[in-house]
Amino acid sequence: MIAFGYGISFDVENLRFSAFDQDNTPESRQLVEAFTSSRYFSEEPPIRSAPDLDQRLRSGSVQIALEIPPRFGRDLLAGRGPEVAVWLDGAMPFRAETSRGYVTGLASQYAEQLAIARTGAASSGRSVSVETRFRYNQAFRSVNAMVPSVMMLLLILIPAIMSAIAVVREKETGSIANFRSTPVTKFEFLVGKQLPYILIAMISFALLVLVALVVFDVPVKGSMTALVLGTLFYVAATTGFGQFISTFMKSQVAAVFATALLSIVPAVNFSGLLVPVSSLSGSARLIGLSLPPAWYQPVTAGTFTKGLPFMTLGLNIAVLAGFALLFLVLSQALLRKQEA
Repeated sequence: MIAFGYGISFDVENLRFSAFDQDNTPESRQLVEAFTSSRYFSEEPPIRSAPDLDQRLRSGSVQIALEIPPRFGRDLLAGRGPEVAVWLDGAMPFRAETSRGYVTGLASQYAEQLAIARTGAASSGRSVSVETRFRYNQAFRSVNAMVPSVMMLLLILIPAIMSAIAVVREKETGSIANFRSTPVTKFEFLVGKQLPYILIAMISFALLVLVALVVFDVPVKGSMTALVLGTLFYVAATTGFGQFISTFMKSQVAAVFATALLSIVPAVNFSGLLVPVSSLSGSARLIGLSLPPAWYQPVTAGTFTKGLPFMTLGLNIAVLAGFALLFLVLSQALLRKQEA
C-alpha cells in the first residue's frame, strides 16, 4: 500500500520548465513569466542554444521547454500572429496531455491579456491554436515505450531470484559447510555463485532484444554499446541484490518471496515505468534513485526509443556499476564464514 500510494500519482505539478528566449523583449519575458508564475511549473535555468534544449530534453532535466523565436515581440506588436514552440516530455502520455492543457490555457490567458491591453475588451473567437508534433515515437505506438520497460522488469526479477536461491539452497542442504571448511574467501564464493547467473541473464537479454526487433519491430536507435554495457552492470547489480537478500535468509521460500517483493514493487512504481522519476518528489523520488531500475530504465528507453548516444547515458551506466559493487560489498560483509 505504501509503495503504490507513493508511486502512483496522477497529480501533474512542479513540472521542470525552462525557456529558450531568442527574442529577449518585454513581450517575450512576459510570456515566460506567465509560465514561471504558475504553480504547475518549476523554473530551471534558461536554455542557451538549440543543442542545449535538445540535450536537456533527452536527459530529462526539463519536462517542458518554451522556445521563443527571434522577432516574436515585433510580430506580436504588428499583429502578425507569432509562433512559439513548446517541447513536452511525452514519456507518460497522461502527464503530457495534461501538460499540454496547461500550456494551452496559459497561452490563451496571455493572448486575452494582450487583447485587453490593446482594445480594452477581451478578444472574440479563438486566439490560440495548437499543432502537435512528436519528436520521438511519432507513430505513438505503446510498444515503443512498453517493450524496453518490460526488459527492465524481467532482468531484475528472474536474475535476482535465481541468485538468491543459489546461496540459500546451500544453507538448507548443509553444503554451505564446504565453504566454511575451505580456505575459499567470501569474495571468491560470492563471485563464483554470481557469474553463471550474470551469463544466463545476458543470454536472456540477447533473446529479449531479438524479440523486440523481430516480433514487436522496435529497433535500437541509439548506442548499442551503451545498451549492452548498461545491461551488463544492471544484471550484475540485480544478481548481487539477490545474493544480498540471501545472506540473511534461511529458506528458499523466504528468499524467493522477499526478493520478488523487494525487487518488482519498486521496479514498477519508482523506476519511471508509470511516472518519470524526475516527476516524483520526496520519499518516492528517494526510493527510485536508491535502486538500479530507475537508472536502467532510461538506458533501455533511451537507446530503443530516443536514439541516445553513449555519452548521454554515461552517468546511468556508471551508477549501475556502483550498484553492482555496492551489493557485492554488502553481501561479503553480511555472509558469515563461521557458523554462529
